[in-house]
Amino acid sequence: MRKTNQAGYIMRHRGWWVLRYRERVGVGGKIKTVQRAKRLVPVDKEHKTKASVRDLAKRELDPLNRNVAEPLSVTKLSDFVDRIYLPFAKQQKRPSTYRGYSQVWSDYLKERCKGEWLREVKTHHVQSWLDEIGREHEISKTTLKHVKNFLSGVFRHAAQQGYFDGANPVKLAEVPAFAPNGAETKPYSLEEIGTMLKVLTEPSATAVATAAFTGLRLGELRGLTWESFEPAQDEESLGWLNVTRSVWRNTVGDPKTAKSKAPVPVIPQLAQRLDAHRKRCGNPVAGPIFANTVGRPLDLEGCYRREMKDLLKKAGIGWHGWHGFRRGLASNLNRLGVDDSVIQRILRHSTVATTQNHYIKTASPDAITAMRQFSEALLCSTCAPDEPGKVGPVVQ
Repeated sequence: MRKTNQAGYIMRHRGWWVLRYRERVGVGGKIKTVQRAKRLVPVDKEHKTKASVRDLAKRELDPLNRNVAEPLSVTKLSDFVDRIYLPFAKQQKRPSTYRGYSQVWSDYLKERCKGEWLREVKTHHVQSWLDEIGREHEISKTTLKHVKNFLSGVFRHAAQQGYFDGANPVKLAEVPAFAPNGAETKPYSLEEIGTMLKVLTEPSATAVATAAFTGLRLGELRGLTWESFEPAQDEESLGWLNVTRSVWRNTVGDPKTAKSKAPVPVIPQLAQRLDAHRKRCGNPVAGPIFANTVGRPLDLEGCYRREMKDLLKKAGIGWHGWHGFRRGLASNLNRLGVDDSVIQRILRHSTVATTQNHYIKTASPDAITAMRQFSEALLCSTCAPDEPGKVGPVVQ
């Protein structure tokens, strides 16, 4: 059993007073005793002797001597992430989310902070990591936000599991201002979608129409089944696609959020294409709407590379990914004057702020039209009553 009231050993090293002591810690889930060394203060006029720093050493050792933390909860950051956090994420998060977490950890953080003790990480450590990553990898602010969010999740889970005490050190850290902004995400306009539907072959054209007219995410698009399609009952009503699952690679799971698990209306133009697609497939009543040759969900990214890429390039249409159709639906509905809260419900976002900040993209023609309207309104508001069309004096 560990002795209480450990005094440690104070020594001078390269202009600093250093405290050396032993501590029982968790390494790979097992308790081990390790030698620790911690800088106290620089050697200066106020700290010339060991006696002058004895109180500082005692303050560092007090938690250890009071057995504040269980030995297994005192561990390195890398040990906690590899042994506890990533397995937790694999079990609790979506497969795509877990893969993203693993990449952020291995690409940017593991080698950089593997020697840090989890309980001793401060905000200035996190800030230095973000600054170093930004300079060394020259990545965008968006990617750095992903790194920061990952770290925040690590410390939140550590606090929940008793491995960390105090405020989350990531909260006050900031993404460095010198990092470049990420590439602006782009939506597809109604004109671009119309051209795509003319030049693409099947089933690519129907897949594009479904993405463009429903705003489904890529995984949800691949997860659609014929059982989820409810055709319209009459000419006055719309059909529905019930979003109940999402497919990432070969893994079938739930949609991104609970709110995403909702029916999406099917407009007549899409319903006609889905009916024609079903006939071409032999009138199936079950299985994926977009299936490969063995009946599994079609790889739509591969479909783009094989069947769509050259045709779109020839038509002069830039490819903004499948998610561009989701942004496009939001932007096109906004362009038609649909209220943002309605667009939020159609896209099944948790908050309208997500819809407004990340999905509605004002097209430049809309901006030009808006400024022309503003100019005309301004002209009319400043006209003299007896001289229509002439700008009157400005009232101070």
